[in-house]
Amino acid sequence: MERVVVVISAPRRRRSPPWFGAETRRALAAGLAVAGLALLAGWPYWRDHPAAAVLTLAGCAAIAVAGVLLATGTRTRRTGLLFTAASLCWAVTWAASRDASVWPIVSQYAQATFYLALAVGVLMYPAGRLEYRADRIWTVAGCAVLWGCPTAIWFTSEPEWAAFRGESVWWPSSFTNLAVFRIVLPLSAALYVVLALSLALVLTMRLPRMGRMRRLLALPVTLAIGFVGVSAAFTQKSVMAEAVPLDDLLRAYVIQGAVVVLVPLTLLASGLRVRISELTVAGRMLRLTAPISVERVRDALRDVLHDPTLELWFWAPMEDTYVDTAGRPVDLDPDGGADGEAGGRWRRRVRSAAGDPLAVVELGGALRDHESLVEAALAAGGRALETARLQASVHAGLEQVRAAYRRLVRAETVERERLARDLHDGAQQRLLALGAMLGTLEAVSGDPAVKELARTCRAELMEALAELRALAREVQPALLVQDGLGPALEVVAERVGVRVRLDVAPRRFSREIESTLYSVLCETLSYAVDRAHATQVHVRVGHEDGRLAAELTCDGTGPRDAAADLAGLSGRVRALRGQMDVGGGPGEGTRVRMDLPCE
Repeated sequence: MERVVVVISAPRRRRSPPWFGAETRRALAAGLAVAGLALLAGWPYWRDHPAAAVLTLAGCAAIAVAGVLLATGTRTRRTGLLFTAASLCWAVTWAASRDASVWPIVSQYAQATFYLALAVGVLMYPAGRLEYRADRIWTVAGCAVLWGCPTAIWFTSEPEWAAFRGESVWWPSSFTNLAVFRIVLPLSAALYVVLALSLALVLTMRLPRMGRMRRLLALPVTLAIGFVGVSAAFTQKSVMAEAVPLDDLLRAYVIQGAVVVLVPLTLLASGLRVRISELTVAGRMLRLTAPISVERVRDALRDVLHDPTLELWFWAPMEDTYVDTAGRPVDLDPDGGADGEAGGRWRRRVRSAAGDPLAVVELGGALRDHESLVEAALAAGGRALETARLQASVHAGLEQVRAAYRRLVRAETVERERLARDLHDGAQQRLLALGAMLGTLEAVSGDPAVKELARTCRAELMEALAELRALAREVQPALLVQDGLGPALEVVAERVGVRVRLDVAPRRFSREIESTLYSVLCETLSYAVDRAHATQVHVRVGHEDGRLAAELTCDGTGPRDAAADLAGLSGRVRALRGQMDVGGGPGEGTRVRMDLPCE
């Protein structure tokens, strides 16, 4: 299980600058060793060309330093090892200047391996693997071309034809043929150019598939290696001629080495940029989270890590679960399901300095390549996360209250439907049957007194039945269940005795929302007529982006504060995660607005 612990400790006395650590010392030592090897390998040429020696040795050292530094990273380890191997191969390439024994052939394969290791290392950067099919295809093609062409050259030529004229040169040519050699040389030069251009194409095709942060790291290196590959192919082509002088070949090597320095420099610049981002993330987190709130902490992490899809869940100890920024519980396994991959996403557990669960952050999978930046952002936001966790715990408690209130609303709705059904199917039917019996008694009786009494009883019974039907409509009108809010509110508007204009969307909503909104609007309408003495009322109900908005406006004003008079209704609305706002005043009328989620 991964942890982020924020610890403030006293600074320790350093004997060396903080940037000159063990990794940096190892990298510099490796650079000096490779430069020494290059000096030894190319000494016959360097003693007459000191400027070229300085330039080439610095390039070898730079590649080795970049390789060792990259090898210390988890994701960039393979790239670092390939760069280190490339620096050694480039140093051995200069053994060609000795023009004796096996060194000319070793030099050609060392140069080919140098470019192959450099290119494959860049293809693996920064993910640490060949991610795409085009990368793997190019790697196979690169091995075939870069190792196959030198083999074809020495296989079909004499050493003098390939710029080597030493008496003791070992050149195991098996099929010496000048005509074939003259075909192999331009063909090899053309293959080098095609391979370099295809590398530039493959690198360019990778960029749109990368995330924003990976693209920022890979783009400078991509441009550098693309330029290096193309320039190396064309400079090599210039010396791919019969009987070229050895000095011309080595001069081309010097130019190639000078251009290749761009690759380690851009890599070091990218690494420095990442380090600067890590150092500045603390200040950005403090600035973006002030004043601290749950939403601000989440948005600050999204901004700092350049991931707009980042999600943040806090541990609520009282509820023994994780909750989102609104306090709603989420289904996460608190014992181990919060770390690792989930549907291409990366979940990262955060713990407090005491080791207690604090939060879980879900990020895009591409941020795994920038784990140190994520660690720095979470460590810098540790205090803010602890404060936000307390707020999230409060939100979780409020959410439980809302959930209980919603259950009550649902139970009330069900009970209203049952009561309305019982009134319709039970009491109303019995009263109708009793009315029919009284009508029959009035018709068959010959006693005028009995007839009058039956008529009076029947009239009273019909009035009671009308009151019972009105009560049933108020409890749960049949129109609301069958046709929705619009038709049900039309019936109410006809009975209030003032002009009511309705603008209600025909869409149906859940029965809890329709029942709650109907009862709240009915009571608000009753308040507008009876207490505010309104003469005109306008009711609007609509929906947009998953929200239901209802508004009642009237030209009347109550004797007291309308918000205080209608305070009891807001609880019903908040129980459904809605909001209710009451406004207006003398001369302005009264306005009541309700907003509820309806998805």
